[in-house]
Amino acid sequence: MPHDPSKSRIFVSLLLLWLWLAAPVHAQTGSPESPPAKPGQPAPRLPLVASAPTRAEWTIHLSSDFSESGAGTGQRPPAAAIAGQPRTASSIQFSKDGAAKTYRLRTRWSDGDTEDEWIIMGSHVAERAGHRGLYIVGNESSTARDLNSSDFPELAWVDMTHYRGLKLLNGKKALFFSVPFDQKRLTGEQAQLMAFSKRSDAKATPTKVFRPKVQEVSLYLDVATQLPLLYNDGLLLRRYSFSQATEEPLQPPAKILDFLRARNEALRVRLTPPAGPGSP
Repeated sequence: MPHDPSKSRIFVSLLLLWLWLAAPVHAQTGSPESPPAKPGQPAPRLPLVASAPTRAEWTIHLSSDFSESGAGTGQRPPAAAIAGQPRTASSIQFSKDGAAKTYRLRTRWSDGDTEDEWIIMGSHVAERAGHRGLYIVGNESSTARDLNSSDFPELAWVDMTHYRGLKLLNGKKALFFSVPFDQKRLTGEQAQLMAFSKRSDAKATPTKVFRPKVQEVSLYLDVATQLPLLYNDGLLLRRYSFSQATEEPLQPPAKILDFLRARNEALRVRLTPPAGPGSP
């Protein structure tokens, strides 16, 4: 009886299919909880980016110099270097009191000026430019909304698929994550701007809209604490430094508390229904 090669091909195909189905799931697709760490290298814990301690102080130094090798801290340049240039934020200092649900954000500008913002029980109070009074920051762009879910909302995009193993940063090993700019999950205002751009240009890409200086987004986390060390998203270079916070509760200035009391009282009066006839 002549051999039918088509039956052999069918048998081989069925055998391969059976072997694929019988293989462990992690061998088919890779477990999302098993990052591609090399043998002997530590695997990150979940959550990947740790929260700052309940009482914490840290500073994010901002720069448009995208060299990841130096230990620059974003100190402001000499006055001659910034004359005639629009001011930019050089650092933001965060003070956190998780027990009181209070944050202070102190922004240092390139002209040497500083501005404080306070987030108290979800209310975000900032000072107008030139220190011309206080106002409530709108919820649609408020840091208060973002800090409600994470101390580092700018890192909400990172997941295990972005882990690349250990890499040296300033001579020390760090957990390294990277992703092409166009593949990074957009959040917050960037996501809103991208959605708006898509309405006018269906072929718009994040690179086309935001024009990053580098095409590969990178993040370094401390091996022990998994707190951020350096984040380069192609738009800004952020270097993180942490300092020991005092044990004292974070106390907002009297003018901030008075402003919130007056605002809350005005809201209470506005929302109180008028008394009906015969009411005392």
